[in-house]
Amino acid sequence: MAESAFPVRPELLTVEWLEGLIRGGGDLAAGEHLVSFTVKPVGEVIGVLGEVVRVFLTYSAPTAGPATLVIKFAHKNAENRQIANNTKMYEREVLFFNEVAREVAMPMTKCYFAQMDPVTGGNAVVIEDLVGYDVGDQVRGVTLEQVKMVIDAIAPLHARFYDNWSEKFGHMMTIDSEEYIEGFTPGFFGTWEQSIKNFPECFPKEILDAMPRYVAGLKKLMKEMGNRKMTFIHGDVKMDNAMFGGGRSGLLPVIMIDWQNMMISNPLQDLAWLAASSLKVDVRRAIEDEYLAYYQVKMAEHGVKGYTIDQIRDDYDVALLFMMNFNMLIAGAFVPSSERDRQMAIAGLERAIAAVVDRGLLARIPV
Repeated sequence: MAESAFPVRPELLTVEWLEGLIRGGGDLAAGEHLVSFTVKPVGEVIGVLGEVVRVFLTYSAPTAGPATLVIKFAHKNAENRQIANNTKMYEREVLFFNEVAREVAMPMTKCYFAQMDPVTGGNAVVIEDLVGYDVGDQVRGVTLEQVKMVIDAIAPLHARFYDNWSEKFGHMMTIDSEEYIEGFTPGFFGTWEQSIKNFPECFPKEILDAMPRYVAGLKKLMKEMGNRKMTFIHGDVKMDNAMFGGGRSGLLPVIMIDWQNMMISNPLQDLAWLAASSLKVDVRRAIEDEYLAYYQVKMAEHGVKGYTIDQIRDDYDVALLFMMNFNMLIAGAFVPSSERDRQMAIAGLERAIAAVVDRGLLARIPV
């Protein structure tokens, strides 16, 4: 197999390549050089779909450039890469940083490099290390204040491309496209029964009774997700992808990271996933109306007129019903490697299922 034109694995990184990126990004002091670097994994050495490392940098003079960078690589095994490539996850993140990000003013990480090799399926995304920020915790949950911060961060993206995404990005994959549906649904079809076996205590009888209808109607539900005005979404708005500045000087309130699931969809998919992954059930019940109303206000402030609260609620309900499958897929596909992973799986199932039941959404399963 031919080598890629850029490093696609940590062991292929070089001083010259990294120095070029930092200098090109305007972050290397004049006359100084990168001398050496070391690489350490972020989290597990190899994840399910990829590898994330932190690179520690040493310069010819102290503080000549950023002390660290974060680099995301595709999985080194072709089989694992294919899982991500089935729904173009690597490609979507590269497209976000290279094309979409420049079109919208929103808080985001600085990106020094983002490329994918279409032949090998390898990729590399080099971004700033958000030193000083605190990562959210989806097990612990989220407050109304934090939900509003996240809305502040994603509303500019939603509003910028609301119902006009096709003008510049007509080639983008959409939630209701056959390409995405046929690439996405096999994962759920192959895991939902295992999720019930893994966590039977999370599935009330009314959900168990509805599952055959839900499985049979999932493709139609994805079509219904697209049967409304769509926009670019982050696609994975959960607390573990939210970096909070904590009010510290020079830091933004929140920056969303991990853009591999960016796509064109129902705009409320982002808030539905936040609710289904990161909001404790009692908290969601208490603040749901308030954050939906806040979302309407922010979309209007960014130029989206006529997006009524009734339509927002409808978009949100359809998205909640659809997003329930994400939690089932996660709970059925992966064996928890830690107690926190087990807690995340249980919390996700309980929160997603409760939202669907609370809002009477089983009646909206397509037939």
